[in-house]
Amino acid sequence: MPEDHRPQTPYEKARFSSAGKTHYIILRGKWGLAIDTAVLWLTGYSLQNKQYCLAHGTPYIPCLLLSTTGARTGKRRTCGLPFWRVDDDYIVRGSNGGGPTDPHWCHNVRKNPNVSIRVRRKTKQVKAHIAAGEERERLFEIMAKKSSSTEMYQDMCAPRELPLIVLRDAAL
Repeated sequence: MPEDHRPQTPYEKARFSSAGKTHYIILRGKWGLAIDTAVLWLTGYSLQNKQYCLAHGTPYIPCLLLSTTGARTGKRRTCGLPFWRVDDDYIVRGSNGGGPTDPHWCHNVRKNPNVSIRVRRKTKQVKAHIAAGEERERLFEIMAKKSSSTEMYQDMCAPRELPLIVLRDAAL
């Protein structure tokens, strides 16, 4: 059986996501996430995302806060994620730093698609689903054009399919 090349540890994921420039990554770990979540909540700007963009030499990608209900615990879980707009939807990727498993919040979305997002300091209720089939193919093509790292993350996390999560206004 071939050796798994995908990042396993938080350090390996940070190393992959920062293109090996981990010295750019100052906000990390639980305290880094807590600081970034608070700043993102208050300002709509993610310092963690900024440091990864600087490491890659790419422009800042806007971020949102995604709040889900834990699939096993039922507790509220919130994380900051880069997003892209496609039509009227918000799209986020379940890259998990290129790791072998989907991030925890993907499991939460599968169990309970009623989530909230906070974008540009405004909170709204949305319905989430993980794109599949033709929808995923269409979105992957669009996302690959919008962000070169989409294909990079798909290649790294293979054979796992990079989840593309559609966040759609609950009123639609």
